[in-house]
Amino acid sequence: MKNHEINEPAVLITAAERLQIDTHGITAYGSVIPINCLSKRERQVAHKIMEGCSNKIIASELFISERTVKFHCANIYKKLNISNRSALIAGCFRTLYQEAISL
Repeated sequence: MKNHEINEPAVLITAAERLQIDTHGITAYGSVIPINCLSKRERQVAHKIMEGCSNKIIASELFISERTVKFHCANIYKKLNISNRSALIAGCFRTLYQEAISL
């Protein structure tokens, strides 16, 4: 029996893509929201979310509690006018896509 699994990279977003998002902001619902409106820690949490990390993994990697991660997530969503992590990831990939098609 053969294994037909697709091996995907461990992270959803590369360092270059992260830099591009930091430079250009996040495209959410037709408007560009600068990610620099977030605090340094909120940006760290947002980047971990974009990498596909769970709250538990984010907490352990940033040496904070899961409750603190949830607090930062709520602040990120409020500042970026989004409702969940899926919207954050979609906005980031929308930014990368728009940049790619404009080249």
